[in-house]
Amino acid sequence: MFFNYDGRYVGDGLAIIGMHYPILAALIYGMTLSIIIYSIYSLTKRLDLMIGTFVAILIMPRGIFAQTIGWKAGFFNYALSIVPILILLLVTKYILFDSKVNKLPLYNLIAVCIILFFGSFMSEPITLTILIDTLVLIFVANFLKKSVVKDFFYFFFFSLLGTIAMFANRGYWKNTGVHKYSLGASIPQILLQLRSEYILIFILGLCVSLFILKRSGNSHLPYVLAGFDILVFVLAVVSDKIVLFNKISRLSNYLVILCLGVSIIVFFCNYNLLNKDEFWISLFLVLNAFASIIPYIVVSPFGPRSMLCFYILMVIFSFYLVAISNSLTRKCFIILISCMAFLYGSFILFKANQINVAKTRNSALIEYQVKNKTYIANNNRFYYVQIPNTDMWWNPRLQTHDDPIISYYKIPNTTVGKLVPWYEVKNISSNQGELLFKKAKKLVK
Repeated sequence: MFFNYDGRYVGDGLAIIGMHYPILAALIYGMTLSIIIYSIYSLTKRLDLMIGTFVAILIMPRGIFAQTIGWKAGFFNYALSIVPILILLLVTKYILFDSKVNKLPLYNLIAVCIILFFGSFMSEPITLTILIDTLVLIFVANFLKKSVVKDFFYFFFFSLLGTIAMFANRGYWKNTGVHKYSLGASIPQILLQLRSEYILIFILGLCVSLFILKRSGNSHLPYVLAGFDILVFVLAVVSDKIVLFNKISRLSNYLVILCLGVSIIVFFCNYNLLNKDEFWISLFLVLNAFASIIPYIVVSPFGPRSMLCFYILMVIFSFYLVAISNSLTRKCFIILISCMAFLYGSFILFKANQINVAKTRNSALIEYQVKNKTYIANNNRFYYVQIPNTDMWWNPRLQTHDDPIISYYKIPNTTVGKLVPWYEVKNISSNQGELLFKKAKKLVK
């Protein structure tokens, strides 16, 4: 099936394995998120910014959260694929900007090459991004430190092998209807998703302002940029929360995108405030963030999940600016961000537990109906426990018409799906299938 669909062999394979081995899936989730969060600490050596990255992941736009953290296939293809980029960044920082390093130890070199190769089988834009990164870094290394150029040749070679293996898949070259190619195919959706990240763009603008203020002294530029940033944020909040302001909503859509562009341009126009490693790390993060979404200009489908890499890299870039400007180092900030992480993390866990309760009751109810063939004497009605908190998880299919579930449990296609409110059965144990069925039959006619 894979050889006629797409080249996401690692991402799709792990998604299938994760469905059957949830403990393994949880382990990969934890390792992936830990690497993402640790990367900011490796760049900045600041615990508070590492905690801040954790908070940023929790408060990301709900659409992105649901289609990545809340969906195994989305996570293994779009979240896990960020890891090779971050590892490439950290390795590049280590061998290019550490004066004591002349080359990467052999076992580390082999490990990075393996990661880059297998990292090519998850997300097509990330695969292309890594390939271009490794090629460009050959020239950068030749300019900055010629002794490590050979390492980057190896990185490029293994990335190229992975790219060729991925795009050799027949699914990209046959008209399967899965991948569509046309100029401007997903531009409206990209702009809409960028608009939804107005909180991130607001934080980025403030971080750029703070950096310029700290490094340049008494310049008026950071105050102007911060004022514009705050104005756009207020307009975005008003238009997002109060739907009556249609004109403000249309205006804020353009202003949020403009604010993002202005913040990036102003930052790099002041490149003279950066030292060599700060400049290259900042450039790497920003270019990779945009490179992860540029291919969607000519390719569809595009969804919120496609914005995860952009979101994560821009969060890291924003906090990196905070670190190199030596800002927000007081203990009160650490306490504040830690409290935010605890409180919002607890809220997410509470909602996740509700989802888990509903899913276990749903599985028990399905298994009881299939085993006892209750639908035969019940006018082909088949009951499912409704899964709550749909802003935290995602399924491309309706719950009552979920083909993988129907196929897995061998549910007859002639049945008519009916949803049972989860809170009505949450107090019934998952090992009481008969009681769950009786309750469902009583509630839903």
